Amino acid sequence: MDDEPLNRLVLQDLIEEQYELEVVESGEACLELVKHRIPDLILLDINMPRLSGFDVCHTLKSRLETTNIPIIFLTALMETEDERKGFKLGAVDYITKPFTESVLLARIKTHLALSFTRQMVEKNNSALKQESEYFEQIISTMRKDKRFDKSHLRYLISPVEKSNGDIVLSASNDDNHQHILVGDFTGHGLNAAIAGPLVSSLFYIQMQENTTAPNILELINNELFHKLPSQCFLAATYIDWDKTAQNVTIWNFGMPSTVIYNREDLVGQSDSISVALGIVECCEHKITPVAFPFSEGNKLYSYTDGIYEVANNEGEYFGENALQPILQKLSSDQIDLSLLQERVEEFADRNPIQDDVTLIELSYD
Repeated sequence: MDDEPLNRLVLQDLIEEQYELEVVESGEACLELVKHRIPDLILLDINMPRLSGFDVCHTLKSRLETTNIPIIFLTALMETEDERKGFKLGAVDYITKPFTESVLLARIKTHLALSFTRQMVEKNNSALKQESEYFEQIISTMRKDKRFDKSHLRYLISPVEKSNGDIVLSASNDDNHQHILVGDFTGHGLNAAIAGPLVSSLFYIQMQENTTAPNILELINNELFHKLPSQCFLAATYIDWDKTAQNVTIWNFGMPSTVIYNREDLVGQSDSISVALGIVECCEHKITPVAFPFSEGNKLYSYTDGIYEVANNEGEYFGENALQPILQKLSSDQIDLSLLQERVEEFADRNPIQDDVTLIELSYD
């Protein structure tokens, strides 16, 4: 766009051999034109009557539908301040007159290529986002199983993303046993969440068949070992609560310690007994579970390491020293588990939480 007829003719003759060109004589005409047809690039003079090129550029960049049009100022103004203002307004280039044919055509070609590349990237990103959201919705639906037994359970699940890598499964069998699995897949997001429905399906199917805990664990471990990449595995705590015998048997595979309180007193602790599930075949696990009495007033807590790894501004981690007093308070009072979430967020002090945070409370009441 240029207000000088001779300049417009020269540009028209120069550019029309390679590009489809629309020439207008004023800023108002340019703004009217883009209402009906969005150009791939605009060449814009600065010195024009009524609306200057700066005014036109500002208007175009302030409108959503025209903000991404590349604008090249083509002007006789050679002052550094004018050039700085042009770039500040959003122009992609600033060419002063007189210019050479080769320079102008090269700049046009470059900025058109960059614009088309940006549009392609945005289009691909939009498609990927839609696919990701669809995939997340499928996984989220698959993880919500109607067979989940919430009796005697409270739980806190605070994911970093919609599709998180932590799982909580619970079911009871015909022998008055309640089985609970708390798991943490490596990482978070879709990569971590993708195997959750597999583990969930295996768990609930085996519970319906009254399968014992060791056999369920063997099946889950071997399925993960054979079907997932080596870098994808499941740290897990498996709890078998025999309500008749009033005891819990705990298998801990690479998870933080599971603890049992009687009011504020720590009466049991199960540390990790082997590597996470899916790393080695079942025969290579050192599977020696621990058992504890579990009677009235007892509360069991199992959680993922996302709680430990919350960091504050000084680079300190939340860790066990901060967590244990909270668990003691939860065990002695009927306090909502959101207390833990509040304390974690206070500790982080607006720092982003990097991993999923999950905790369950199993109560004998």
